[in-house]
Amino acid sequence: MEPRIIFLVPRLHVKRVKTVLEQHDLLDRKTKIAAVAADEEQGQPRDSRMALFTTINPTQSEIQDMFLDDERKSTLTGDLALDDLKEEIDIILQNSESTGATTTRNPFTAAIIEALNKLPPSLLEVIHISHADLINEAPTTYSIYKPMLLLPPNAFDSPPWKTLFSAHGANHQDLQPLWTTIASSMNVTHIAINAGIPLSKAQPTTTKPQEVENILRSPLNLTPLHGAFHPLPTPQTLTSPTPSDLSSTLWVSTSQNGIVQVWAPLYTMFSRGNIREKTRLLTLPSVTAAVTQGAEEEQGCTAVDLYAGIGYFSFSYRRAGVAKVLCWELNPWSVEGLRRGAERNRWKTAIFHDAASSSPSAVVSTLRELDEEGVDFAVFQQSNEFAAPVVRALREGGVVPRVRHVNLGFLPSSRGAWRTAVRVVDAEVGGWVHVHENVGVGEIEGRAGEVVEAMQGFLDEWDGELGRRDGGRRRVVWEHTERIKTYAPGVWHVVFDVRVEGWRDVEG
Repeated sequence: MEPRIIFLVPRLHVKRVKTVLEQHDLLDRKTKIAAVAADEEQGQPRDSRMALFTTINPTQSEIQDMFLDDERKSTLTGDLALDDLKEEIDIILQNSESTGATTTRNPFTAAIIEALNKLPPSLLEVIHISHADLINEAPTTYSIYKPMLLLPPNAFDSPPWKTLFSAHGANHQDLQPLWTTIASSMNVTHIAINAGIPLSKAQPTTTKPQEVENILRSPLNLTPLHGAFHPLPTPQTLTSPTPSDLSSTLWVSTSQNGIVQVWAPLYTMFSRGNIREKTRLLTLPSVTAAVTQGAEEEQGCTAVDLYAGIGYFSFSYRRAGVAKVLCWELNPWSVEGLRRGAERNRWKTAIFHDAASSSPSAVVSTLRELDEEGVDFAVFQQSNEFAAPVVRALREGGVVPRVRHVNLGFLPSSRGAWRTAVRVVDAEVGGWVHVHENVGVGEIEGRAGEVVEAMQGFLDEWDGELGRRDGGRRRVVWEHTERIKTYAPGVWHVVFDVRVEGWRDVEG
């Protein structure tokens, strides 16, 4: 029997997952849902879970290794709108030699078993915990971003592990053999526990701490367990890192769609769930059309990313054939990650770190000199509120081709950049704005209308400033809504594809 992809689901969620698989015609109706039987060396499952057999075909590499990596698991749960259960569902392959029982082959579980066997028995005896207790409650999901093993936020929330860490501390010297063995087994040098990216952070004042927006989207709560992660974040290193800070910290990487991305996990976020949108951009008809038209005009086209991060979406535009990508990003660590990632992909960047070097005239002069070397990305470490005059100067100076696409990849809302987006799209031939928003499931259609209405107002305002209103009226048109992933129960991360007409559409 060929290996099959199986969802291991807590009884509480079986009905929901079964319904979703049925709706997508992915449930193997010939195989009954059954309780999971675990490997003998792993003890019993962490809870009572059921195996739902699917008709999803594994890749050849997955068949060969009998293992699905965490990125594939995240993609599957995202495609099925089960993101909120991704920490509770295991997705595995059935061993081709097994008949009824399902056998998991999880490298991290094997590493945990090996590591626990190397701990002195007395270490656990004094707190009345056995190896089996810890193995039964060990995490089964993880991500590897070379050279780091990243565990989910709830990895060690179960009572046995809490007792162990309460007695010794996760970073206590007595537990170092545990992490050293796991690191060796998983072929990594660093281990950490992940945490969600907080939307706000405490800001000390003379009276009491206040919550302010975490505008840099810094991780803040990542917990290092093994390896040197220095320098640890401080207000100084977060906003104004020195060259020494940038060179001495841990940088990790991953590859999606053959594109390498690099980031410093203590200082910048990475969302693997965005792979759906990254992949879409590579073959999006509007991107392909802009690239084709640019080639016909023998000048190419430009994309503007107003929330570039480490190049999440910027890199997809370049790989899709966009000639130039102009990026705005406040976080200096993200700017450095974008630079390193571009270098790994053999792309060239020009970085503008301060206001003086980012003035329109200075940018035009610098890029004109550098363009002989073929700059792929111009990256501005400044607020995107300054983007419009820079883009206009670059266009008027003939330094970059027409701007055909603008990306607004900021959550929970990119509303603050809608006016700028409309102003940087090429006024003659028009283009597209891709608006990322977190929206309640019942509010998606209404939000699309809000985006169009607001942008139409900004477009009318802009055309009035340009003195072109007498020639007609350019329109903002909704084209498509893409559901990327569930952000929280009942809330979707969506992208609204909006077309901004050019004067050619109006005049002829």
